Amino acid sequence: MDTTPRRQTWKVQWVSIKLAFSEDKILYGYVLFTCTSLYLLSKLTGFEVNIQYDVFTYLRSLASMCYVSFLVWSVYYYCYLLFHRTPHPLVRYIKKIISFFQPISKSISFILLILILNFTLSSYTYLKTIIPDLHPFEYDLVFYQFDKWLHFGVSPWELSHAVFSNKYATFVLNFFYHTWFLLMWGSLLFFVIDRKSKLLRDQYLLSFLSSWLLIGGLSATLLSSAGPCYIHLLNPEHNYFLPLIDILRTQSRQLLEIGFPPVWAIDVQDALWLKYLSREGGIGVGISAMPSMHVSIAVLMALGSYRKNKILGYLMWGNALIIQIGSVHLAWHYAIDGYVSAILTIVMWKAVGLALTKLNRDN
Repeated sequence: MDTTPRRQTWKVQWVSIKLAFSEDKILYGYVLFTCTSLYLLSKLTGFEVNIQYDVFTYLRSLASMCYVSFLVWSVYYYCYLLFHRTPHPLVRYIKKIISFFQPISKSISFILLILILNFTLSSYTYLKTIIPDLHPFEYDLVFYQFDKWLHFGVSPWELSHAVFSNKYATFVLNFFYHTWFLLMWGSLLFFVIDRKSKLLRDQYLLSFLSSWLLIGGLSATLLSSAGPCYIHLLNPEHNYFLPLIDILRTQSRQLLEIGFPPVWAIDVQDALWLKYLSREGGIGVGISAMPSMHVSIAVLMALGSYRKNKILGYLMWGNALIIQIGSVHLAWHYAIDGYVSAILTIVMWKAVGLALTKLNRDN
């Protein structure tokens, strides 16, 4: 039996795998360095007694999101085939799925990138939970005062609630603030899968990974603050945002009374505070206001989208503006949290792009 064709096939597959790994080696190297550094930090600080550093915190959740994304895509694609009256839609659908695994390097690369995403988010969450240990919250009052000075003596939330003054406006802002996650995941999946523009893909993915650790981790530690919804809990004398919280709770009750969902931000804020008091780790935990990661990722999505499609880019910039307003309106952030975050994200995006361009030129 002649095994030469089979050997040649495996040789081609192996070359494809090595090429895919080589293309993403900068991502693997970056995550290896940052995760190793944080692991050493966890060992040197001793905070692991209360909060364990688990590099697989998000693995199960990411696997579930991939599965749900596949189901959503399957429904969309099959309906698309039916709508266009494609001959033998089931066969076409199965062939499309098979194409995801040919060459096999595509699926291996995807799995590896999901793994490094898990490592980055797990490291970020660990770092976020120990911020109060590394640098206790101390800048909330400073940021509150700077916010008022920057906005001519008025707290930004007062401006927001003057413009978006009813429960329906709060409902819309709350909705967009939470759909941020879906947009983030969709954008990330697109750039993980899309290899047509390697430089843009690497720029987006490296900027995405860096934003969590450098902006949401390192910068958040240096500029340690809890946020408007927690400032009065840290210091009862700093009750500047109690009127805002009362407004949000009242609007949440009003929404429930008319059959709408409540203001979800309130329950999430309460849950995070309880996690903070018990010093628990886990998915999505940790308290940190400055800089705003919601704004950072929204700006990053706008930067990446604009490079792919200008109309989509304009829409994503509009989304970033809504996220900025919502972060203040819902008592998550001081306005300057978003301003600083947007500036840092743009600078980081430019720096990563220049570094990658120089690296490609040198190679």
